[in-house]
Amino acid sequence: MYSKFDFHLHTQWSYDALSKVEDYFKLAKERGVKYIAITEHHHMDSYPEVKEVAARYPEVKHIPAAEMTVWCPLGTYDLVCLGMPEVPTPELQAVFDEYHQWQRDAGDGFCKAVQMAGFPYTREVRMELLKSYRPQHIIDVQGCTHVRACVQREYLVDKMHYFKDAQEMSAAISKAKTVPHYPEAAKVIPVFKKAGALVLIAHPRSYFREKDVERMDALREMLQLDGAECNQTDMTPELTAFYREYCVKYGMLSSSGCDAHTCGPECKLGTIIGDDVWLEEILDRLPQYR
Repeated sequence: MYSKFDFHLHTQWSYDALSKVEDYFKLAKERGVKYIAITEHHHMDSYPEVKEVAARYPEVKHIPAAEMTVWCPLGTYDLVCLGMPEVPTPELQAVFDEYHQWQRDAGDGFCKAVQMAGFPYTREVRMELLKSYRPQHIIDVQGCTHVRACVQREYLVDKMHYFKDAQEMSAAISKAKTVPHYPEAAKVIPVFKKAGALVLIAHPRSYFREKDVERMDALREMLQLDGAECNQTDMTPELTAFYREYCVKYGMLSSSGCDAHTCGPECKLGTIIGDDVWLEEILDRLPQYR
């Protein structure tokens, strides 16, 4: 049994994902998933390709989207933004440009932190790591971004032995304080919403501290949430029901998605079940995608 929709998928246009755009459309067609959203990290660079591929799969509708990570006084949070405009507004493009620069700055910050620990991790080395798994045409668009966590760990820990383990590496990077925090929620979320996007908190289990309603209330207001992913890969049926009840209470939308980064035989696309009613509520807010 598969869900009618999956609104959380990453392709190779995300710095940490490997799937091709068409992989998801093909798999969605095979599994009878009617709606998908490609939610790249921090941008919509893949959208021209998504639109071109979608034309070959009329059975699978797609909603323009992105997963945007924001910083606020309560921490750092991932937001699935559904219904992004196909052509970014000038304000939205400026936000995307800011995130592109953040990705490059974050990569440089990782390098600087490792150098401060006494090891020669340069931008040139980072680029070679990126080239080991990212297509050149994407690097040409996005530049020398930060690197997929497992690839960076394999190089710094397993190959070069700069750190004894991932924990020591993370501690060194955190101690250096050279990686900038993400763009501020108060600055960028109004731009998403003005552009017509629905803002839903992604994989909220840890963000909500399971069932901490006070925390949920604070984030609902601070992040101007339109909804939440009520089913995700780490959810229990009990939590799904709890989050759905909370969303209904406050007139919020409910969504689900597998957060896939690869699309092999074990891909979970469509396996994270979202109620048909959830889909209808989202489409009521985004009728242009029915």
